[in-house]
Amino acid sequence: MDIPKIRLKGIKDTSFSEAFGVLEECKAEPAKGFLYPFFAPGGAYGANWWNIDSSLALAGYRWKNRLFAENGIRNFIAIQKADGRIPLYGDDADSRYAEEISSLPKLFGVAFRIASESEDRSFTEACYHLIARYLEWWITHRRDRETGLLSAVFEETFVPYLGKTGDFGRSGEYAPVDTNIEVIAGLSNAAGLADRLGKSADKKRFLRLRGELIRAVNRWLWNEEKGAYYPYLLKEKRQEDFLMASTFMPLREKVAPKERADRLIGLLQSEEFGWNTFPVFSAAKSDKRFTVTEGAYQYNASWSGSVWILLNEGIVQGLKYYDSRLAAELAYRTVREFDGNFAEFLQPFDGSGQGVKRYAWTAALYITLIAETIFGITIDAARRVVRVRPLLCEALKQGLLSAENIALPDGGRLCVEIVNGKTKVEITSSAYVAE
Repeated sequence: MDIPKIRLKGIKDTSFSEAFGVLEECKAEPAKGFLYPFFAPGGAYGANWWNIDSSLALAGYRWKNRLFAENGIRNFIAIQKADGRIPLYGDDADSRYAEEISSLPKLFGVAFRIASESEDRSFTEACYHLIARYLEWWITHRRDRETGLLSAVFEETFVPYLGKTGDFGRSGEYAPVDTNIEVIAGLSNAAGLADRLGKSADKKRFLRLRGELIRAVNRWLWNEEKGAYYPYLLKEKRQEDFLMASTFMPLREKVAPKERADRLIGLLQSEEFGWNTFPVFSAAKSDKRFTVTEGAYQYNASWSGSVWILLNEGIVQGLKYYDSRLAAELAYRTVREFDGNFAEFLQPFDGSGQGVKRYAWTAALYITLIAETIFGITIDAARRVVRVRPLLCEALKQGLLSAENIALPDGGRLCVEIVNGKTKVEITSSAYVAE
């Protein structure tokens, strides 16, 4: 199958195709309950599936092969537990864990996007039930009665939550910023699919829960004195004093009120998070836990200073609501940081690749930042519409940009050309039109 191509100032001509090459290297045959081939994380992580890695990889690969991406979601449908949980990874019976656990649920957004771009209504319906049941697990098993916040265990949040004794923690102890925002986004996704499928009562309930969780985040996680969002220690009834890049995640979904967003944006552009070097540091430089990790992944230490495309992409999506100029700048800077450098994470001061050198979710998010944010491509299969709304920083507003051979749901192809900020769209399909 032909590989999509892009032309983007400051980006090597071969990098976009190389990102797809990384994903090809990470493909694995069906295993551990999955019925179809899937993406492993890459490198030493082996041919196992992981909730977050294997789902994020689909978000990038769908721009080349939509059937593979849909089958990837069918894998998650196949292994979803009776109570709605999606396990952390394929080896769910691992005895290290004190309870059944999941992962930071990026799967919500990935399944929503692939469902929204599918022409198969039965598949869209199956994705809706996948998301709805998974949300039910979070609400039932992770919601704190007093605060209304969701707690998280181990890699259900990043920095991974570990208990005081060094084990994998327990639910009901730690309410992080990032997990709560991901579930808020998941409730939006569920409401959107419910609306498409004519499930008005479900839509109303999801939006009600979304509102409740937004109020809980702003009530318990915001620190007015420090001007940032912090995790909450539920048993100790206090915020944890650890300033992480997840503090910016309430920009997503417009969770943060405007005056709080302004303070967060000021913090983002400070030296604390490396704005003038290699943004965004995963923890504030002045925090006592700030760590520079070189070499292999070191669990919490690697999330306490290293630059992760996962975090940058989430911040970009939030900035779109408040400051499109800054969102465009961070999107472009992020793809340049990771251009041809698809490592697991970057050293914060010199930008060198660390951890696994060819990492699936890095390659996938590099692709999605270019296709969905910089070129601004979205597809609405229900209406057979392609929208192209580029988000360009000043450096990209002059000259030629192009994206070619982008896969459409019906097998057609999309080409986008932007010359000095003016966009031209060509679609090779009898079904889809540009809007």
